[in-house]
Amino acid sequence: MAHDDDNLTAGKTGAQSPVLDLPVGHGPLALPSGHAYADIESMSAESPTPAPSARLAVEEAIAHYTDLYDRAPVGYFRLDRNGTIIEANLTGAGLLGITRASLLRRRLEEFISIDMHASFNAFLKQVFQGESKETCELRFLDTDRKAFFAHLEANADEARKTCRLVLCDISDRKQAELNLIESEERFRLMADSAPVLIWITGSNRDYLWFNRMWLDFTGRALEDELGNGWLEGIHPDDRPACINTHAAALDSRTPFTVEYRLLHRNGHFHTMLAHGVPRFSPLGRFLGYIGTCTDITERKKMEDALQHSREMLRHLVSHQERVREDERKRIARELHDDLGQNLLALRIDVAMLHDRSRLHTRLNERVRLALSHIDATMKAVRAAINNLRPTVLDLGLNAAIEWQVKDFQRRSGIICELRMEDDIILDDNRATALFRILQESLNNVIRHAQANNVEISLRISGGKLSMRIADNGIGIYPDCRRKANSFGLIGIEERIIALGGELDIQSKADRGTTVTVSIPVEPG
Repeated sequence: MAHDDDNLTAGKTGAQSPVLDLPVGHGPLALPSGHAYADIESMSAESPTPAPSARLAVEEAIAHYTDLYDRAPVGYFRLDRNGTIIEANLTGAGLLGITRASLLRRRLEEFISIDMHASFNAFLKQVFQGESKETCELRFLDTDRKAFFAHLEANADEARKTCRLVLCDISDRKQAELNLIESEERFRLMADSAPVLIWITGSNRDYLWFNRMWLDFTGRALEDELGNGWLEGIHPDDRPACINTHAAALDSRTPFTVEYRLLHRNGHFHTMLAHGVPRFSPLGRFLGYIGTCTDITERKKMEDALQHSREMLRHLVSHQERVREDERKRIARELHDDLGQNLLALRIDVAMLHDRSRLHTRLNERVRLALSHIDATMKAVRAAINNLRPTVLDLGLNAAIEWQVKDFQRRSGIICELRMEDDIILDDNRATALFRILQESLNNVIRHAQANNVEISLRISGGKLSMRIADNGIGIYPDCRRKANSFGLIGIEERIIALGGELDIQSKADRGTTVTVSIPVEPG
């Protein structure tokens, strides 16, 4: 059959040639064994001169297998020991960007990048010396000097004079590998430049990689940290919790956050906040975790200092409240004992003068006015004493609360329902604090709630005294509790915290407010 390589278009583009051609430069093509080839052999054995129909069948079979050979998706070559091309299929010629006729008798090395000639020659030498198939990957240049990567597989024939070579274009795969390598390098550069410690684990919980920041922080080599070596730097007290948190997260494959102390290269432990997230392949296979550790030592110090300052402030407020209550008690006692007694004595004398001056009308009227002024002064003194510290507190918490509720109803006109257990006994400090909380809550109802009904209940359960104050007013708007001058609820909260208790405030617009206070019955 005639052939014309100049008209061939098979090759890297994958286009098919209209010409079916036999390989050139050697004898008859060795066809694979199969049904059609068996028919050819049987026909040849029966008659040394095939009939026209048999000859046509042979030609069709040869054309069929020649087409399979030339249209294969890879390049087929036969080379001699010097690498000279003796035979090539159309795809191989197309990969090199040259016609098959022009390709034959040229060395394949001419189409290989110069920097890889030594690798190709070593590969070719190994093919002719070895017994098995040899493989390698090389960079080729077609006739347009356009580079592509190819995977080569070759083995020598029995005579060791030629070899069969398969060439497959792997440029796309190679480019993907290069992109992956570039991506990994970019990730490593970014990770090593990040201001946090970064680590990566495998699916079997072993740690596979740490960034430069981690290694600089710990002062250890990467080999020392891999696997479970990094645990050596964790504070012994934090190690169990750290291991358990990591194990639980890896089992559930969910993100996790944990704090632990990590040994710095200077010999001091730093508090780290570790956060890890699971990694999955595009097909959903679990690959392990990637995570970061942030040094929060300074932040922890600031938080501890702030917490200490807050505790000290609360102790100071509690101390000031006690001092203020003691001062109120002292002033109230002095008012009662000194001013109250003097006013009482003065009233007795004026009352006697009023009785004896009945014959002197004008004098009697003046004395009566003086007596009324003394009564008003005594009433004001009693009110001042009650505001400072109600004397009824000395009779117990029950009596003090009942008095406060009656006083509240008298002053506000708001209906107040009281439910309280009998004989609630508390120490003076707790009883006073609870009374002041009730007093402040009722004052808030008068000033802000616009309510017409208040329910108060006190009960003891589980070693705690609970006091509930509920009104049917307009409620507390969210912004009201954050006003700059809103110290009523803040004062209540601080009193409760100082007593080791709890405060709960429930409020809805136009549906009232409920304040629930719970404090231990016995001092902590």
